[in-house]
Amino acid sequence: MARDDPQINLRIPSDLKDRLDRASEKHKRSLTAEVVARLEETFALGGDGTAAAPIDTKTMDLFADNVADRVVKALDEREKKRAKR
Repeated sequence: MARDDPQINLRIPSDLKDRLDRASEKHKRSLTAEVVARLEETFALGGDGTAAAPIDTKTMDLFADNVADRVVKALDEREKKRAKR
């Protein structure tokens, strides 16, 4: 993100801000990068009311990271359950 990119100020509920903070920490990126990634993903998925646009490499990488995080979490939980047996 370049310093000369446009800035916006917005108000959001504190619980949503907390969720975004946790997500940005989990994904190891700034709060701004987290919000931008989520907005880009929404538009890529057709969230603007139009048909879904082709997914660019950056969006695909974000999606792949999300899937990988979920797989790792599921495998960790599975391993913990097996260890308890």
